[in-house]
Amino acid sequence: MKKLALAAIGLTGILASCGVTVTVSDGFTPGSGASNSLSLKDFAYSTQYRTTTAFTDQNGNTVAAGSYVICDNLNTEMYVDLTWQGGLSKLYVQFKGLSTGTTEDQEFYSYGQVDYSGSGRATSTLTPNTAPLRVLTQNKLSAQAIVVNPVIVRVKGNTFVRVQGVDQNGQYSNIKESAQAFPVVDCQ
Repeated sequence: MKKLALAAIGLTGILASCGVTVTVSDGFTPGSGASNSLSLKDFAYSTQYRTTTAFTDQNGNTVAAGSYVICDNLNTEMYVDLTWQGGLSKLYVQFKGLSTGTTEDQEFYSYGQVDYSGSGRATSTLTPNTAPLRVLTQNKLSAQAIVVNPVIVRVKGNTFVRVQGVDQNGQYSNIKESAQAFPVVDCQ
C-alpha cells in the first residue's frame, strides 16, 4: 500500500481539476457512529473513459473535451485518490443523481488492515446500467489508469460522487462530495 500511495500522490496533481471537493454534514453513515480519529481531507476522482470532444448534456450544458465520464452501457473503472488523517479501514462511495437525488451507497474498498499512510488510490468497477447508481464491488488498488476515449452516443444524466471512510473501530468519518457531477453516458 505504501508504494501505491506514493504513486497516487503524484497522480493527485494530474487530477486536480476533478478533485475540487466540499465537505457536507448530511449524508450516509456506513459506520456505527462518528469517528474522533478519522478525517477525510481531499479526494479526486476519474474513470478510464475521457471525452475527446466537447458535447452538450441533457440539460443543455457543455461538457468540455477531456472530461471523465461513466459509460453506463459498459464496465467503467472508477478511481478515487484520497488523503486522510487517522486510520482508514474501509472506504464507501455514494453516487447521487443530479436531477433525481437518488442515491446508492457502495463499499468501494476495504483495506483489510487499517491504513495509516494518509493517502491512496481505490479502484472499483461500475457495471453497465449504473445510472442511476448501481455498482459491482470488484475492488482493487491500482497505480495507473488507462484512459479510453469513447464515442458518446447518448447522454443519460449526471451523478455526484461522495466518499466516506470507516475507522478501525467501525465509526464513520466526515463526507467529502465532488463539486461537479460526473456525466453518465452511453458509449460506443
